[in-house]
Amino acid sequence: MTLYAWPTRTVFGRAIPKSRIYSAAQLPRAMQAKFVDQVERMEWTHVLRADRLNLQPSAEVDEIAVIAIDLHTPDVEPAVLQAIEKAIPRPLILELRHGGRARMAMAWKRPSQAEAGKWVTAPHAFTAWQAGNTPREALPTVLDMATLYARLLEPMLPPRQSPDEPIAARVARSEEAAQLEREIARMEAGVRREKQFNRKVELNAELRAAKSRYTALTSKT
Repeated sequence: MTLYAWPTRTVFGRAIPKSRIYSAAQLPRAMQAKFVDQVERMEWTHVLRADRLNLQPSAEVDEIAVIAIDLHTPDVEPAVLQAIEKAIPRPLILELRHGGRARMAMAWKRPSQAEAGKWVTAPHAFTAWQAGNTPREALPTVLDMATLYARLLEPMLPPRQSPDEPIAARVARSEEAAQLEREIARMEAGVRREKQFNRKVELNAELRAAKSRYTALTSKT
């Protein structure tokens, strides 16, 4: 998928000082150092709201903030993005930029039912990197803000495994798949290091099972 052409009437255009994130997310010095190493600058570029998009408001999604993040490196640690989510308590769309390329990142985010004023944030899903001057798509045609939020996130999630599979289930599968992907990388490293033949056979069997599970999570049934 390409990036989106955010409507002109949603332009916000406010720089976000890193100090604001440090303070709002209560980041320790070690995490602040990672921000310095990985993030060059941040800008709150657009605000998607019902009155600006001629949509019906939704209790679940009042507005969506679009945050552009210029990176020093193409890779950014998940904890850095989670800190931004924590510091800005509303649904976010992150546009990551590096070396003339761009990609979107989103995390399914909802108000906590257990603690008022807090948000529950899933791990981030990403589009592929593409040239920053790639033609942008118009926003999906929807009726309300909650549906817009879901439609923007859906292309980054595993495909539906049934016609009526809710987006929350796809988010859960995406989260499990991301965790399993990290586990597979750890297991592959273990197989390469293992010298004992019998143990290597056992590890390869475990690795095949993990890869099979990953395929089941990320494919259509």
